[in-house]
Amino acid sequence: MIESYLWFNEENIKVGFIEKDRKFVKETTVALKEAIKLFSEYFLLEKSFPPIRAILVPNRKEYDHLVKELLKVDIERPSNPNRIAQPQRTDLVLLAPSAYSTDSIYEYSVKEYKRLIFHETIHILEEYLSPNIEASPRWWGEGLAVYLSEQWKYEDDFRVPVLEGIRSNSIPEIEEIQKDVRLCYQYGWTIVKYIESTYGRKMILNIVKNCADGDVFDIIGETIGNFEGEWQKYLQNEKEIFNFA
Repeated sequence: MIESYLWFNEENIKVGFIEKDRKFVKETTVALKEAIKLFSEYFLLEKSFPPIRAILVPNRKEYDHLVKELLKVDIERPSNPNRIAQPQRTDLVLLAPSAYSTDSIYEYSVKEYKRLIFHETIHILEEYLSPNIEASPRWWGEGLAVYLSEQWKYEDDFRVPVLEGIRSNSIPEIEEIQKDVRLCYQYGWTIVKYIESTYGRKMILNIVKNCADGDVFDIIGETIGNFEGEWQKYLQNEKEIFNFA
């Protein structure tokens, strides 16, 4: 199990790896440190975040094993090739980029790998702050991570479906998004962006820290119907939703 890994320690980061993946250790450590600093400031953490342990696993079989046995997260075996990272509490299992060509649907990119680590760190911080992370809607958690990691700015998987939906006037309803994992990634970030644009960052923090029953709209003080109508109007302004300023 994890006893067979080599370990690199720096400040509050611990990275496990096997020898062939040593070249990714510094990159992983630096990205985690940057993410913790950036998002601790965003979420206004009043104390240092607990140490994070990340493990670079060499293949799909080992990924599935550690996700289930170490993180205690139910996972199909073999898991879907689009699964390459799984956080739980302050642990993070990562499929090493050396295994992407054989065990995933992705090609390794330095910038995309960094954004992936930012995405997963946001999940870790949200779980740390949340009163009941299991109750949080999937679109909210994935939307928050895609939005704050800025994956939506640069990666087609998150940008293109929204642009196509806007231009074809086929934007899904929020209940539809919640039922479809793929839509949670594609459209969740637009809902989070709209919330921050309309209600401010304080509302984002309020939802993260107080969403115990999964009702985001109750915290906002809107019915889902009213909120959805305004969010859809916001999406119609393509220049607004893709404003990088």
